[in-house]
Amino acid sequence: MTMMAPEREPLVATQTIKWRVGERQVPRSRHELVARGLMSKETHPLALAATFSALNQPESDDFKAVVVDTSLSSLASSLGDSFSRRKSGGGVSPELVVLQDGDVDPLGALGSSDSIMRSKSESVHSKTTAMSDVQGNEKPIKATAMPNTIKFKWKEHTDRLLAKYADHTFKIKASMLEVNDLENELSFAPKSDYQKADDQAEVSVIKKTRARLEQLERDPDNNSPSPEQDEKTIEISQSQYVAKVKEMQKRLIASWEQNHKVEALRIAIKCVKLLADTDTAPQLYPCVFVLVSEVLDAFGKLVFDRIHTRASEDENGQPHSEPLGEHFMSSDINIQATETCRNWFYKTACIRELLPRIYIEIALLGCYRFLCDGEYPQIVARLSNMIKGVGEPMVALYARLYLALTSSELLGTTSPTEQTIVVNSSLFDYFYVFNWFRQNKLERWLFSHKMEYEDYLALHSPAVEWLVKCAAPGATQDTFDTLLAHYQEYSFSSMVLKHLCECFGAKFYASTPTEMLELIRTASPSLVSKCHLYSLVAVQLSNVSSIADNEPGGKLQFLNDSWSSITSQEDITQYMECAAAYMKLIVAHFLHREALILLKDVVRHLNAATPEELTAKTYNLLGALIENVVFGAKQHYDFFSKLIPSTSFLALMGMFKRESSVDVAKKVLRAFVGGRLKKSSDRSGTLRLHVLGPKAAVAHTLLVVCCRVHDALDSLSTASERAEANRDISAFITRLGYINETTGSDRAQDEEQEALLMLYTDCRRAFYKLEPIKMLLSSMVLRLAMHVHKRIGASVGSKKRTHARRNFIQSCLAFAHITIPSIEAPLEKLQLMVAAANVALVTNCIPQMDALVKAAIVLLADLDPNTIRVFEGDSILHASNSFGAVGLFGAVGVNRMSNGNGQILQIIAQLMSVLVYAPSLNDEDAFYFVSALRKAVLERMKWTPISRLEIGVVRVRVLLMLVQLYALWGQRSLPGRLDGVDSNDVLYGGDGPFTHEVQTRFSSTVEEVAREIEALGELNDGNDRAENTQRVVAAQIELMLDFVNLVVPVLEYDGSFPIEEAASRQGRRHKKLRSGVALVRKCMAYSHEKAQSLKQAKPMETSTSQVQMTTWICRYFDSMRVYVAVFMQGMSKRSAGLRLDASSQQAVQGLAEALNNLALA
Repeated sequence: MTMMAPEREPLVATQTIKWRVGERQVPRSRHELVARGLMSKETHPLALAATFSALNQPESDDFKAVVVDTSLSSLASSLGDSFSRRKSGGGVSPELVVLQDGDVDPLGALGSSDSIMRSKSESVHSKTTAMSDVQGNEKPIKATAMPNTIKFKWKEHTDRLLAKYADHTFKIKASMLEVNDLENELSFAPKSDYQKADDQAEVSVIKKTRARLEQLERDPDNNSPSPEQDEKTIEISQSQYVAKVKEMQKRLIASWEQNHKVEALRIAIKCVKLLADTDTAPQLYPCVFVLVSEVLDAFGKLVFDRIHTRASEDENGQPHSEPLGEHFMSSDINIQATETCRNWFYKTACIRELLPRIYIEIALLGCYRFLCDGEYPQIVARLSNMIKGVGEPMVALYARLYLALTSSELLGTTSPTEQTIVVNSSLFDYFYVFNWFRQNKLERWLFSHKMEYEDYLALHSPAVEWLVKCAAPGATQDTFDTLLAHYQEYSFSSMVLKHLCECFGAKFYASTPTEMLELIRTASPSLVSKCHLYSLVAVQLSNVSSIADNEPGGKLQFLNDSWSSITSQEDITQYMECAAAYMKLIVAHFLHREALILLKDVVRHLNAATPEELTAKTYNLLGALIENVVFGAKQHYDFFSKLIPSTSFLALMGMFKRESSVDVAKKVLRAFVGGRLKKSSDRSGTLRLHVLGPKAAVAHTLLVVCCRVHDALDSLSTASERAEANRDISAFITRLGYINETTGSDRAQDEEQEALLMLYTDCRRAFYKLEPIKMLLSSMVLRLAMHVHKRIGASVGSKKRTHARRNFIQSCLAFAHITIPSIEAPLEKLQLMVAAANVALVTNCIPQMDALVKAAIVLLADLDPNTIRVFEGDSILHASNSFGAVGLFGAVGVNRMSNGNGQILQIIAQLMSVLVYAPSLNDEDAFYFVSALRKAVLERMKWTPISRLEIGVVRVRVLLMLVQLYALWGQRSLPGRLDGVDSNDVLYGGDGPFTHEVQTRFSSTVEEVAREIEALGELNDGNDRAENTQRVVAAQIELMLDFVNLVVPVLEYDGSFPIEEAASRQGRRHKKLRSGVALVRKCMAYSHEKAQSLKQAKPMETSTSQVQMTTWICRYFDSMRVYVAVFMQGMSKRSAGLRLDASSQQAVQGLAEALNNLALA
């Protein structure tokens, strides 16, 4: 049976004996073939015969054709007969030939000497084998753009370039995007064409000559298309055009996957031919270039991956154990991959037209890695010289761009200097060619295409920009100066100068900035104005660390000379663009004196402008200028102290307040409220804003800016937008207030505080949409009230001024009492209400305190913890492994308590602390607040039912707070006093009924605590697992020990208690002491019993967290036992001073002994 190999590659032979395998039915080893020398006048069949065979076999995996010189195609007619005779001479395998001296070997033409020497040793042992496609488990090296390369950045830029022409239509020939209409683009024809009569070739030449003569005879001014051309031109949208090109790309990939490599190449050539047309739709040429370059990149990647796959296989088509690495050398490539790579370049050299030949070779540029090492600079230089043959300047420019982008991945990372040299050469060519085109043909071209000069330069701008970006990374001062010299000689375009200044950066001209001014003045007008160049150079100079000093040609001369040209600019928008840029330059390299001069000039221009001239763009640029001023104020204290209060800056802020967009308002606001001062103007280091006097204009203007940001919010605003508005406006509010206590007078501080309260009121009215702003304003007002109270306590000022300050504090509390109820978040509202009550108590505003406490208790009664949990988010604290700290709620209780319930307990504790010192204003019921709070918390409030255990722990914690409150009220005097506040110890001191009621409530609450703790043992949440049982026992022990810790100090007599007191009272205290000792003994015994059972739990039933919990509980019990024993022993030693009778002393000693016996086993 005759077997056809699915893929056969010609072998690379040695330098002296060259082998070529012709058509044969069965693959044979070349060792079985006999070398045959060429006869006289016989042409080597390698040149063309195999090429013709390759065209007739498109299904082959790679090309069999190997052609080295395109000039050989001109010999087709003379070689056709010889070729036909050889093919028809009989036999299928004559084809092993030996080249004589002087014969050219196409396979070695592009290879380096290293590869030739290597092929000498490898050719003896190599075999021609059928190669399989890429295996699924292989990962060939991708010839794609890597991040941080110029080409990668270009691909990110292409989306913006396509979006620029999204609304345009394309005028193309109907056949240009027809995928099925693939012409023969190669420089040779099928062998049947060479067997035709010579007269047919002569007729073809005559037809071409006649067509060229008709074209020359046509009137050059009459460039209107013929009717036939009109019929072939269609208009399509950009999306349709993109879809067509993507379809061609898909067809290319499909043809490749079907092993139709010739068809894939023809599709790529057809795409490139789109770039040769600049007449139908020249304004869309950049967009076409983007689309075609993507197709070429995909084609180049396919070829690269294919060759890489061949290099990762052996002669039998089996993959190597170790695939080819990423950083391979040409010496690592096997002969099959080398031959495949050369075939592709030979096929590229045979493309008929110059432009497709150049683009295809550039697309395959990365494949040269398989043939040679270190020769990319010469290869890229050769391709750059080839582009000189392209006559159309725009076509040649974009071809140079594609070469620069592709070579940047190969030279930009390894040899940036070589890349810069090659790209600079391309820029030199562009300058010269475009200069000639502008002088000779541009005017006629613009007239025929009905296009303006600025629009035509806009088509060149993207290519020039990215060419310069490719040249910039490896540039030196000499290369930059040389490029500027060529620019001065041939270009003088402001568009080109813009890209040179922007892409190279100011480091190349910071030492001589005045030279750039001369280039700007002499630049020819284009789509880039001179004002834009001035502003661009100023921005670039502001980014360098230093520029030329104040010498001839230095920075001061640059500033004066350039500003003299800018200030005469009549267009207010262009003037403001320069002003914003030069303010940035002044902030970076000059003093505040130059900044003040610039501000005055800007105010003069803006005042002279008409309302029609002050467009939105003008206000945007004004906002940028203000940003730069504020940035300077943060960097230099002189700018802060001189510029911000200046009349010119305040005038600009007033102008900005009139009209500005939301985005500009945000930028200006963030410039003021963001960051910190580099050299702080106050102790906090933040930029503080005056709220009083002429300088307060800044704060009022920023208030208007904040209102603009706030009013832009609506129901469709995203959460991030609202968060940004909250952050910026909050930062503005916190920066209000400037006067320092140590330097400002009393009157100035009083006036500033009143102005600050007025601003807070304005903010409350303006920012009604933002809930966090209301909370911030309430807390800021309470802070302001405490600040004023501190000044009253320091006895600053007269009695009249002190009275005025008290009234001011009451105004602050009224502000809080009005603002806090408008807050929707229940937990934050309650917390702020309790904080306001605390401030009212401390500042001796008792009526306000009474109202705020009542409001807080009502909020507690109506509070729904479920809503708090939803508002706070599902942030429940699960059981953790940490039991080392006892907080307000205990270690075990907190770890099993929801976040909402924990925060509510904290607020209740704060309210309890207020009630300890709050005087009871109800004469009929001194316990009015306490009773209302107990009823609201323990009866009316519905706690979040996370677990029954947690609810029980919460109730016990609240009862413990009440026990502590009653214990403090039972003393003769409270620990500490508040200035001017008469607490209940003063109002009801010595009142028997009040003391008796306190003792009664204390005793009943103590008994209730004991019952509640014991009742926790019945709560297992319906689950009898040992883990839950141990958690309940641990909670009981913890709560009981906390209770003992709270009660034990109350048993001690107050040292200030008079000895002459009535005997009945002493007896009552002794009775409380004896019952208290018994209570402590009972509680400690209860805790000991529970701790022993917890410690003796079976290890199999105890998890790691439970072991840690048990360890902590046992340590807590031992610490409490030691503490109570020491405390009781101390009481026994002081029994004489405490007037303890014998029975009391015996009870105390008995308790101490009992505690010593309760040590855990």
